[in-house]
Amino acid sequence: MMAKKGATKEALLTAAIDLFQKHGFENITIDDICKEINVTKTAFYYYYKSKDELVRDYFSADNMLSSDELASILSAHDYANQVLRIIETRIRHVTKAGVALTKELYRIYLNDQVIPVLPEQGGLTDIVISLIERAQQEGQIKRTASPKILGDSLCCLSNGIILKWIMTGGEFDITDENRLLFEALFL
Repeated sequence: MMAKKGATKEALLTAAIDLFQKHGFENITIDDICKEINVTKTAFYYYYKSKDELVRDYFSADNMLSSDELASILSAHDYANQVLRIIETRIRHVTKAGVALTKELYRIYLNDQVIPVLPEQGGLTDIVISLIERAQQEGQIKRTASPKILGDSLCCLSNGIILKWIMTGGEFDITDENRLLFEALFL
């Protein structure tokens, strides 16, 4: 039964994101999402309180980075590169979602007064801060500010690049821009 529950949630998420990307967030209702995979609204509300919550879930750390991907990133010996690869994983997810859906996410963040990509993402933030500290110890990151301040700065940098990408309609390579600024500020 648990597998079916997880499968229903995943199907809701996949169908909703596909519909949002094809028709726009505002043009899709919860009924449309449920009809797409033949489930009831009760099933939708079992997993999500709203479309906004579904979008937040899509962009959550759990949906962006699998355990295997994280293990692969952490197996490298260059700690600064590990930090960059974690941030690039988020950027790839944002790029895959597209400008319109990412813009919707930032609207949700503004409405909920939530700062994106900061400590509320729990363990991943702790991992990044630990990696920054190790990179400093190994001389891979030259900045001497505390790892926490550098981690927060990296989050602000990432959010700024994503917002710039949204505002320009995705007219530049967000991964290249992120790498350029990361190297300029941290290495």
